Amino acid sequence: MPHIVIEHSNTLENIDLNALAHDLHQDLASRDTVSIAAIKTRSHPVYNCVVGDDAQQDLMMHITLKLLPGRDNALKSEMAKGLYDTAKSAIAGQNVSLSVEVQELHADTYQK
Repeated sequence: MPHIVIEHSNTLENIDLNALAHDLHQDLASRDTVSIAAIKTRSHPVYNCVVGDDAQQDLMMHITLKLLPGRDNALKSEMAKGLYDTAKSAIAGQNVSLSVEVQELHADTYQK
């Protein structure tokens, strides 16, 4: 069930977002409690964003990992770090503000 959602500036260049999605998908699949068959990974371009003091190109990438409850904080941190490191490699050499967060879904209302 894990979802990986990549929000990114629509003006990112020199980044193969399809390859990044596959790499993030594989990284998460390598973690405890995760079945690759359950992961859903997608990206969304962001057309209007301001980053920091607005002096740069305002390039950003934010990755949200959505999980059902039940994993301890150490595992969630390991997952977030893996996704961050994978994305950081993909954007190497570019001035892109990168962040990753883990969100827990509400188990009683999530339907699949």
